[in-house]
Amino acid sequence: MKQVPTTWDETMFIDGYPGKYCVLARQHGDKWYVAGVNALSEPVKLKISVPMLSGKEVKLYGDRKDGTSYMKRVKVNKKGELAIEIQSQGGVVLEQ
Repeated sequence: MKQVPTTWDETMFIDGYPGKYCVLARQHGDKWYVAGVNALSEPVKLKISVPMLSGKEVKLYGDRKDGTSYMKRVKVNKKGELAIEIQSQGGVVLEQ
């Protein structure tokens, strides 16, 4: 978390619904960070559009059902689409 910027050049709304879940993308310099949170009592499966990450491999940080966290590398397809799942009361972060 110490390496995540505190100022942003651009912020984009990706997906969400008030009081349910939200996915935002933020840019600092030439790097993008995407964060999602889920306030629902069930997991949310989404296909997000992140054209700024098209064809790139990114780190995906998330929560498992048991509340433990994980990190894996995923590739965003050439159309800039990526399927994600945000656990209940959990979150995800994509780091370029």
